[in-house]
Amino acid sequence: MKSTLTQRLVVALVMVFLLVYVGYQIWRYVTPAYKTETAFTYTVTETTSVNGVVLRNEVLLDNSMGSGVASYLVGDGAKVAGGTVIAEVYRNKEDARNIEQLRALEKKRAQLERAQDPGTTSFAHTDVLNRQIFSELDTIIGSVESGLMAGAAENADNLLLLMNTKQIATGRQSDFQETINQLKAEERYLSNQISRDPRRITAPQPGYFIRTIDGFEGKVPYKEIPDLTRAQVDEMLAQPVQSESDYVGKVMLGHRWYYAATVPEEDASLYKEGASVTLDFHLSGTQPVPAVVYSVNEDRDNGGAAVIFRCDYINESLVNLRFTQADVKFKSISGLRVSSSAIRYEGIQKGVYVSRGETMQFRPITILYESPGFVICLEMDTNTPEGANGLQQFDEVIIGGAQLYDGKPLK
Repeated sequence: MKSTLTQRLVVALVMVFLLVYVGYQIWRYVTPAYKTETAFTYTVTETTSVNGVVLRNEVLLDNSMGSGVASYLVGDGAKVAGGTVIAEVYRNKEDARNIEQLRALEKKRAQLERAQDPGTTSFAHTDVLNRQIFSELDTIIGSVESGLMAGAAENADNLLLLMNTKQIATGRQSDFQETINQLKAEERYLSNQISRDPRRITAPQPGYFIRTIDGFEGKVPYKEIPDLTRAQVDEMLAQPVQSESDYVGKVMLGHRWYYAATVPEEDASLYKEGASVTLDFHLSGTQPVPAVVYSVNEDRDNGGAAVIFRCDYINESLVNLRFTQADVKFKSISGLRVSSSAIRYEGIQKGVYVSRGETMQFRPITILYESPGFVICLEMDTNTPEGANGLQQFDEVIIGGAQLYDGKPLK
């Protein structure tokens, strides 16, 4: 009896041993012997934050509003020629309000007259109008989603014109004459309510109109901006901004402007004169602005530097900037991302080991960017001999293990 029990126990132990052994072999076969990661495309952009002041070549309009009320005919950032009427100054708020309502009625009437014009409707085919309507709708939706609303009002006007034209073209509306006559009557009434003709203010020179006055116009001679020191920029940043002004506005001469910022000593080496960067002012509806590092004026006594950026792009939001923070984004670098722990050497050649089937293979790499924990490697053309032997996207890179060598079996 004892013998039978002992035999059963021995058999059970042998079976357990066999199961553990077989299980271990299966686990060893299906489990990679080395820890790996997948090489994938990655982009890095070095960014620093700065505080600075926007400087332009600005000319104040000579005329002031006095006790009157200005009605503007052009918007901020609008390009104007010399002599362009920028604003009309009315004696009181009621006159200014009446003229704004009058212009809105005139615009609405002009749209209806154009929509029913035979020259417009005779060539208007329904399918063409539908495509144009959907195109304008897509543009408006895209503007809303991106936050870039600069041209949304014009797109909305175009959409209304197209829809009115379709009403005529499809016969749903014979004309808009009754509405046009009503608008004309309202226009005559409002015209009679205006007590006196306005005083017109014109642009003295060609440029871009800016409505906001902050007291820093001409504070620094335009030609001296590239030579500003850190102390001068700091002094400007400490000054208060003028909150109210009697001036109607100003004209920015030319489209070029500068952003003067101060940077600490440890960041000064990042800025190279002539380098292309991007300035992100975090303005709603405005994309980051391309710029050039125009000058780097180091403060040899106190450390740090004044960095002067030159920009050539303007819009309604940018023309009203004065004191603002910005993120400076340097050149973006794209390539294959690999953990630093994966880097090995074969002789003097730097590279990584990858898992190819059941074999370990060495792949040379060219490092474009290094950061704590990872590097960005050049992604080579796989159609060339060098590229075929180099690191490729989706390669399984070995990031841990000992005694690694090219051609080593992985199983």
